[in-house]
Amino acid sequence: MSEVNVALVGVGRWGRNILRVLKELENEGLIKIAALVDVDLKNVRELAKKYNIGLYFTDYLKLSSIDVDAAIIAVPIHELINVAKSLASLGLHIFVEKPVALNSNNIAELEAIAKSSNVIVQPGFIVRFDPVTYEIKKLMRRYGSPKYMIFKRLSKRPERLRKYSIIYDLTIHDIDLTHYFLGNRRWSVKFVDILESEDSVIQTVNAVLNYGDVLISYITDGNLPIKIREVDIAFNEAYVVADYVKSRIYIREPNSEKRYEVSGEEPLRRELYSFIMRIKGENLSEVPTLEDAYIALKIAEEISMTANSKACSR
Repeated sequence: MSEVNVALVGVGRWGRNILRVLKELENEGLIKIAALVDVDLKNVRELAKKYNIGLYFTDYLKLSSIDVDAAIIAVPIHELINVAKSLASLGLHIFVEKPVALNSNNIAELEAIAKSSNVIVQPGFIVRFDPVTYEIKKLMRRYGSPKYMIFKRLSKRPERLRKYSIIYDLTIHDIDLTHYFLGNRRWSVKFVDILESEDSVIQTVNAVLNYGDVLISYITDGNLPIKIREVDIAFNEAYVVADYVKSRIYIREPNSEKRYEVSGEEPLRRELYSFIMRIKGENLSEVPTLEDAYIALKIAEEISMTANSKACSR
C-alpha cells in the first residue's frame, strides 16, 4: 500500500490539531486525506476549503460511499465508541481517541468487531509517544523497578470537558502510562478521595493503588490554573522527577544531582505515524492496543466506583 486514504471524524479543537499533522503526512506522500466529517457544517466546510480537501460530510456513515482505508476519530468522549464500532464494521482501520469508551465492556465489543472485520484499531494514548516517556523507560532499565510513582496531571479543564469525570478524561493517561512502564501486574485500588466536584462530576481526585509491588498515586486536578504534568519516581538508589511540560528530567542520587532536557519528535506526529505504518504492515510492539485500553478503563472504572461509594457514604 503506497498512500493510505484517511478520513478524519471530528474537527473540533483537538481534531484541528490532528488535521494539521495529517496534512504534514499527506505532504510526505504517506497518506491522502479523503474526507472530513463533523456535525458542524460551517466548520467542516471551512476546514475542507482551507486544507484543500474535496469531500466533507456531517454524517460519518457517508464514508461508506467513498474510497477510504482508515478513520481517525476525535469526537466527544461519549460518542467515541459508537463511531468506532460503526466504522470498524465497515472495514475501516480505526484510530480512536482515549478513553475509547466509558464502559470496558464496550471495548471488548469493539475488539470483537475489529477481529471479525480484520482491521486495526489503535487507541489514542498520546503520552506514550512523548520523548519524556521514552526517557523514563530508559531510566527504569537503569535503576530497576520503582518503589513508588506519583503522577501529577494538573490544569484548568475547558468547559466542554467538565461534564466528564476527570478520571476518564485525564487520569486515564497516567493509568495507561503505569501499565506501559510496569507491564501486566495484579492491581488493587487502595484509596480514593474526591477533592473537588461540580454537579456530581469529579473535577479533582487523588487515587492510590497497588500495582504489583509498586505503590502508585494519581493526583489529577482540573481546576488549577497552572499546567503541571509530572511523574515522581522513587527507586532504591535514586529519585527521579520527570517534567512533561518542560521536557526535563531531574535525578537525585546519594552523592550527585543531575538535570537535563530531552527532545524528540512531536508526540502527536509520532502517534499518527505509527498508526499509518501499522496499516502499511509494520509490526510496532510498543504501540497501544485495545487490550491496553481495556486494562486502563477497568482501573479507571474501579477508581470511579470507589470514589462514588465513598461520596455516597458521607
